[in-house]
Amino acid sequence: MGLYEYMMLTEDEQWNDLWQIGIFLPHHTGHKEKFSLYALYDFFVEVELDLNTNKMIAKGHFKTGETLDKYAGDIYYTLI
Repeated sequence: MGLYEYMMLTEDEQWNDLWQIGIFLPHHTGHKEKFSLYALYDFFVEVELDLNTNKMIAKGHFKTGETLDKYAGDIYYTLI
């Protein structure tokens, strides 16, 4: 499944695929939030958690770009 087809799924179906098929890669912690990166099909999904409430507040999808760049070193060490 490609990114476009994934985006056509309902929100519940997207979360279901992420939790069942997604591969957890590293996380990145900010001041008030934590970002967890998952590999899914041929793209990546970033889940943002609020550190105060430990609740998911956002989800982003991408193949390349600045969002992925911040994980570059961590992904390498996760895969070896």
